Parts: sequence; C-alpha cells; structure tokens
Amino acid sequence: METSVETVRVHTERTFAIARSSADTFERVIFEMSEDGATGRGEAAPTSHYGQDAEGVAAALEGAEVVDPWDIEGALARNGAMPPSALTALDNAMHDLVARRLGVSVYRLLGLARPEPVSAYTLGIADRETTVAYAKRLRAHRILKVKVGGWNDIETLRAVRESSEADLWVDANEAFSPEEAVEVVTELKEIGVSMIEQPVPASAGPESFQKVTEAAFPVPVIADESAVTAGDVPGLAGSVSGVNVKLAKCGGIRRALEMIHTARAHGMLVMLGCMVETSLGISAAAQISGLVDFVDLDGAMLLADDPYSGPIYENGRILLPEEPGLGVDPR
Repeated sequence: METSVETVRVHTERTFAIARSSADTFERVIFEMSEDGATGRGEAAPTSHYGQDAEGVAAALEGAEVVDPWDIEGALARNGAMPPSALTALDNAMHDLVARRLGVSVYRLLGLARPEPVSAYTLGIADRETTVAYAKRLRAHRILKVKVGGWNDIETLRAVRESSEADLWVDANEAFSPEEAVEVVTELKEIGVSMIEQPVPASAGPESFQKVTEAAFPVPVIADESAVTAGDVPGLAGSVSGVNVKLAKCGGIRRALEMIHTARAHGMLVMLGCMVETSLGISAAAQISGLVDFVDLDGAMLLADDPYSGPIYENGRILLPEEPGLGVDPR
C-alpha cells in the first residue's frame, strides 16, 4: 500500500467573515492511500480555533500507521492521537478506498439510503447593503444561513428577511454573553428565523444555554463549538435543542456517526456542518446527511477554485455522483 500527503490552498469567492475572524484563503491537507489499483482520498480541514494547522496535520498524516487497509476501526484506534482533522482525512480515505474496491458508494457501505441533501448557503458578516444584495442573488436557494457577531448584524438580518423568502438560519459563533444572548434570540424569533446556532461561548459551559434555549423556543438552538465529540453531547442534553456534527471536528465519518447516535439517544436534533472545504470533504459528510435534521454543507459552494469534481451543486441541492467510494476525483 502506498500513501501520500499534499497540502492545497483554496480561495473563497468572497471574504468569509464570522464573529471571531475573516479569511479568503484556506490550507487543506489531502491524504491518499492506494492499493491494487484503487485510490482512496480524504481531506483534513484544520482550523486554529481548535489548535490545528496544515503543517501539523500534514506531519501527523505522514506518520499514519495503517496495517490493514480494510480495518477502518483498527486504524482509527491506532492513530487516535492524531489531531481530529488529520484523523478525518485518514477515516475518509479508508472509507473511500474500501468502497471503491467493493464497487459501491460510501453510503451503501454504511448501509444507508442514497442521500439527497438540501444545504444552507452561508452569508458571512458584511455590511447591510452587500449582504442584502447577495441574498437577492441567491433567490433560488431554499435556506440561507447568516453569520452575526453584534446588533448591527441583527439589523442586517432583518433586512435580509424583508427581501428573501428563504428559510433563515443564524450562526453567532459564540458572539454573545449568556445574558445578552437571551435578548438576541428573542429578537431573532421575532424576525422569523428557523434555527439559531451557538449564540453563547463554549467556555461558559452547557448551563449557559438553558435560558437562551427557553427564550428561543420553539426556534431550535444548536450547539456547535460546544459539541466537538460524542463525549460532549450528554452534558448538553436538556440545555440545547441539538448539536452540530462536523467531520473535521470529531474525526471523520465513524466518529460523526457516534455523535449522531448519541444525540438521538438523548432525544436531540442533529445538524451536519462543515468547514470551508473542497468537494472531497463535502462529499464525505454528505454520505451520512440522510441521518440528520439540518444540512449545512456549503463549504465547496463558497470556493472560487475547488480542485475536485464529483458532487453537483444546484441552488443548495447536493447531487452525489454514482461512482464508487466518495465519487470524487481531482480536476
């Protein structure tokens, strides 16, 4: 078996701004493993928010230890000390390789029906005029997710609501104190949003969500930065409506399934999210999208230079390819 590691740099069409940062260039690490004429690929999407960068992730993947390419669980356990985004690349590459060798898609390998997800499309933080104009360009999209970081952005959201018929989701990326967040979600409910994501800092603890979730009801409040792995989920039960599962946070498809099943066992909603990723990373997440309530897999839709082809994006719909594995190949 042969393996290789490559770092690629991708760019978003517009500067992508959230409450704590903004960027238009992202480094992603691609892990490939080949055997018997088949190649499996996985993508790592490291972020400094979780203490990871492309250099460290690439070094970890260079040292990946895979004894049996069919033994996905064994390899994940053996490499468990890797940064989660590196483990994601290994996990996804192994699923891709095994499924390609069997001649089936990854969702079939997992015993799932063919998913037909409709994803939100994210509007990063920008001035009101720019955001409203962009929302109007996206009239065919059924769901828009709007990033907010302060009260000015709430007013921008109100203007979007007046000019768009799409379902509106809101992501605050921990921007508000627990006290202020109660007032914020009350306002968001009045505006008519359909979902609110991580309004309070993860550092404030699960209990910080309680009053916020009560104030937002019946609009669901979803934990993102507070829910990194399956182990975080039980402590959030009863305080939030659900959790946002991201492969790059938790460590790949297998670990994402653990999070989903843990959340369901606690009666919680599940959102499937992503980082800014290429179609390689998005296709991996989309394989399990039929198991969740909210799909936010627009990472590749935001790119100006996606280096992979496979999924087709039609106004938020993600059409997975018929080819085996993840169905993704370099352009």
